[in-house]
Parts: sequence; structure tokens; C-alpha cells
Amino acid sequence: MARKPRPAAPGPGGLDGLNPDDPGVRMLAEIARTVEPRALALVHCGDLPGLRAGATRLILDVRERTGSPHECIADLGREDPSAPPPFGDARFEAAMVWPRAHLGKDFSEACLALGALALAEGGRLYCAARKQKGGKSLARTMRALLGDEAVEVVGRDRGYHLYRGVRGPDFRAELADELSTRSYEIRDPALGQLALDSRPGVFCRRELDAGTRALIAVTDAILRRDDAAGSAPPRRVLDLCAGIGPLALWAASRLEHAQVVAVESNLRACALIRHNAARNQLEQRVRVIEHDGPPEPEPKAAVELALLNPPTHADAATLTRLLDLRPWLAPGGRMILVVSRPHRAVEILTELGAEIEGGERDGYFVLQARFGRRRPT
Repeated sequence: MARKPRPAAPGPGGLDGLNPDDPGVRMLAEIARTVEPRALALVHCGDLPGLRAGATRLILDVRERTGSPHECIADLGREDPSAPPPFGDARFEAAMVWPRAHLGKDFSEACLALGALALAEGGRLYCAARKQKGGKSLARTMRALLGDEAVEVVGRDRGYHLYRGVRGPDFRAELADELSTRSYEIRDPALGQLALDSRPGVFCRRELDAGTRALIAVTDAILRRDDAAGSAPPRRVLDLCAGIGPLALWAASRLEHAQVVAVESNLRACALIRHNAARNQLEQRVRVIEHDGPPEPEPKAAVELALLNPPTHADAATLTRLLDLRPWLAPGGRMILVVSRPHRAVEILTELGAEIEGGERDGYFVLQARFGRRRPT
């Protein structure tokens, strides 16, 4: 499939991939437990096991709002250095960073920068990473932010290093601002005249992914075929797993009378969908729902077209939950999705009673599914 992996069961605090037995997580937690919670900043590192309640924690995903004993702040990204950092004033004694490699080095560097900006003078920035899996590079970033003499290794465990930096007179605030305000612009022929702003921490932050491009091409061909046959164009569209909104915004621009609902769990991506809808004068016809997977449809919210680019390697239960859009689809409505390997999706859709057609496009498989009847809600 075209999306990056998403584990079925998030770790503590709803954070994907956070394993309390991971040596890096364990070293961070041991240090964090020595700090008063009100003086502790958790920079996209989950709740960390064994902490007392009351720390301040940045979150990126809607699932991280559930069950955390800490004050959670949605990190929607800084637009420019004049925008305040998400933690507000520099007041913390310690900040913890657990790099999330699947989100890219630029996101990890932004996390280090936000952690440094959150610290009071003399505050300590901690980062745990595998030495051979990006640790050396992140240590260089810490030294660039805090000064060569301010950073040292204070723990080692099974290939992981725990780095500690101290905010002092050599702290480079301008570099922290630069790293925490990175942004990108996405333009692609498949999107027509649309221009999308993007930031680290979201899916395909730098360019349109090939799976989405294939899905757009096939969907456009289907719409053209329907138009030639005299069929009315869809007036209600759902984009599930919307990312920063390329499919939702393309659908709104392609179907000038359609209302589009974009569903996404990444809170930063949701903010970018809203921003990009306004940038492209589509905000009146694109609505964002912050949710993990398909929410319960609202009354009279059935859609004629659903678009889906699901996560790679989603387990069977997760994929079934994403593919079962019967409550959302109007009678005769269709779902069009893109995958890299079609067998499991076809198997699940068949079990759900869907009629399926489709084929290979540019190395991906684009499938069209129609359900004979809607599931009772």
C-alpha cells in the first residue's frame, strides 16, 4: 500500500510504536521519574512508563488524547519564528525527546528544537536513540543547538545512547526557530492548480506520493466515463486517511458542486487540510473530522464517492475497519482505494459483500468497490 506502517495497538498514551521495554524509552523514563512533573516537558515521546501525573506533553495524533495523565498540547506546527512555541514560555527543568524515525529526520530535529526552546536556563534536554540508527546525527543537532561542550552521553544500553544537553549561554535560539518552523510546498501535475503547504510530521510531507497520484488518475478516468454516460457527478465525497488533504482538495476542485469530508487522525495534518482548503479557496466545501478511522456517519451524510489510501501493513482488523464503509455510502455509491498488494483488500471486501473491479496502475493497484446493501447503523 502507499501509506507508511501504522501499528494496530498504540503504546502508552496512544503513541504508535512506544514500547516500554525499549532500552531508549526505559532510559528516558528513569530520568523523567526524577523530575517534578510540573517541570517536565514530554516532546512527542508518549507518557513514558512510571511517571507521576502532571507533566506537559506534546501530541500529534487524536488517539494520544485518550487516557493520558498529563496536560496534552496538540502540536500543529509553527508557521514562523514569531509564532510562540507550543510549550509557551521557557520554564521547564527537563525535556524528553524520543525520535520517531518513521516521521523523518526533520521531525526529530524539530522535536529537539522545541525541547530546547521549552527549557529554562540550565534546563536539560534528553534524547535516546540508537547510535547506529541516527543517534550520531541527532547528537550533532543537539550540539549545534546547545554548544559542543553542553552535550554528552549519560547512558548506554544495547546499542542505544542517552544524550543530555544543557541550555546555557551557547544556546542558538535562531537555529531552534529554523528547525521548528520548516515547511514545504507541494505542487504536482496530478493536482492541477492546487498548491499544498506541508510540514514535518505528516505523511509524504515533501511531495505527492505515487499511490495517491495513481488513485487520482484512475478516479478522474472513472468520473470522465460516468460523465460521458450521462451519470450525475458525486455531490458528497469522503476522503478517509486524508493526510494533508491532496485527495480531498483534488475532489473539491474536480467536482465543483461537491461537499467533501476529510477524516484524519494526525492533528497536524488536520490543521494543514484546513489551511490548504483556505489557501485554495475551498474551505466552504471541505470539512475536516479528527478521527482514527471512519467515524459514525451523521444523519443524511451518505456519500456517493469514498476515496481511501490506507496505511501500509495495517493488520486485518484495522484494514477491515477502514474498508467497511457501508454506513457511509449512499445506495449505488462507490469506494475507490489504492494498495500496493491487492490480495488482502480484495479478500476483505469480498467478505463484506462488495463487487470489486480494478487493476494495476504505475506499480499500484487501484480498486473500485460497490456494496450491494448498506450495513445497518
